[in-house]
Amino acid sequence: MGKMHYKRKLVIIFIIIGTALGFYVYSAFSEKLTKSTDLSDESIGGFKVLDNISSQEFIRAYGEPIDQDNNNAYDYYYWKGGLKTASINTDEDKGKIMRLIISSTDDDLFENSLQTSKGIKLGSKKADVLSKYGDHYYKSYEQGADIIGYIDHERNITLEFWCVQGGRVAEIRLDDADVI
Repeated sequence: MGKMHYKRKLVIIFIIIGTALGFYVYSAFSEKLTKSTDLSDESIGGFKVLDNISSQEFIRAYGEPIDQDNNNAYDYYYWKGGLKTASINTDEDKGKIMRLIISSTDDDLFENSLQTSKGIKLGSKKADVLSKYGDHYYKSYEQGADIIGYIDHERNITLEFWCVQGGRVAEIRLDDADVI
């Protein structure tokens, strides 16, 4: 009886560990397992991933950065109107945009006039995102936000909508899928 009870506990422990491990592996790769969405026309503020912040068009639209954060991989710049970019900081690709972010300005969580090519902006409802971008998305949870993400496997681009409590979009990220 004691040996059978021990085996039962061992099986239950292995099932729990296996389930947790399976969930961890799936969530880490769910982006890659998601069906592709065509994001070829996607832009934020008129600019796309791989455009350059040093281009005349970008400078004309956004001027000089308001602030800057640097890390080993990218320079993060804050621009007028609540746009944030991550760009390559070395070599001939310096200034190439790898991430565009729409975030709130000052105190209002949903205050920003920038939007995606399909009209989603801060404050939009999760249902509006799904209606405009479709059912082929991955889900994630980070920094207290439910994330709905779309990936274009052909172009290696992701589009993420960070939703806060109440299902409203509080941040939008258009990324090269390899951004760290």
